[in-house]
Amino acid sequence: MKKERLQIPIVYMTLILLWGSTWIAIKVSVGETPFLMAAIRFFLAAALLVIFQKMRGKAILPPPGFSKVIITLGVGNFFIGYGFTYWGMQFVHSNITAILWATLPVQVSLFAHYMLKHEKLSVSKLFSLGGALIGSYLIFDIQGQSFESKSALGMAVILISISGSAYSNVLYKREGSHLDPVSTNTLAMLIGALLLLISGLIFEPLASIKFSGLVWSATAYLAIFGSAIGFSVYFWLLKQVSVVKMSYMTFLIPILASVWGWILLKEGLSGRSFLGAVIILLAVSIPELIPIKHGKDDE
Repeated sequence: MKKERLQIPIVYMTLILLWGSTWIAIKVSVGETPFLMAAIRFFLAAALLVIFQKMRGKAILPPPGFSKVIITLGVGNFFIGYGFTYWGMQFVHSNITAILWATLPVQVSLFAHYMLKHEKLSVSKLFSLGGALIGSYLIFDIQGQSFESKSALGMAVILISISGSAYSNVLYKREGSHLDPVSTNTLAMLIGALLLLISGLIFEPLASIKFSGLVWSATAYLAIFGSAIGFSVYFWLLKQVSVVKMSYMTFLIPILASVWGWILLKEGLSGRSFLGAVIILLAVSIPELIPIKHGKDDE
């Protein structure tokens, strides 16, 4: 019994450590061919998940009839969500990217308001939305000395990527949450990887791919630990831990990612950007730590 009680927090913290380190690995691997590097990551991750399904004795492909959900996950989560993030990170620090991704639950709330019957916007969600908007504006540092047009473009593309991921995740919750998450993500990863490969071959010169050991090590780390193991552990935890506790990851991961970026890549934050980061993390975390009750929807 004691062993089981310890297992969940250990696995929980391990996942935070894994996903907190993925942002710096993306920054190292992205180079000048973001779509191609993301494609390699997801092809490799999908192959590992196929092996995992075989070992579990489970079906590799989800049942027919759910193509809309799977295609949307492939396009929205893996092609737009990760592909656009990879592209934006050519110009944006890993710590800023992780902090912007902390707005994911806020965007999920917006889509859920229109797509899910019992997930309407509430006072706490509007509080998070307002804080996320203010924090994102400050992170852009438009009036500060550190403002660069390419960085602003990269951050805008990353925010679009988060929208793609948010929409596809809400659709999955509405129409595909009963599906086996591993087989569903395997096929969705392959769809996203194929679109990323096509985009890379069209827009990115193959000669620009960096073949250094560090780049390939970072890509392998992302495929194995960030994707194949990370997603499997996440869905296992989702069955053991409440949704509220799982949501704490949203503000713990960016903090850890910022520490890694500062230590290993010497990534700093301007005063305005730091203030924006704090506002986003507080806006996302306060409603979870101290729920704001207001009518039925907040219960």
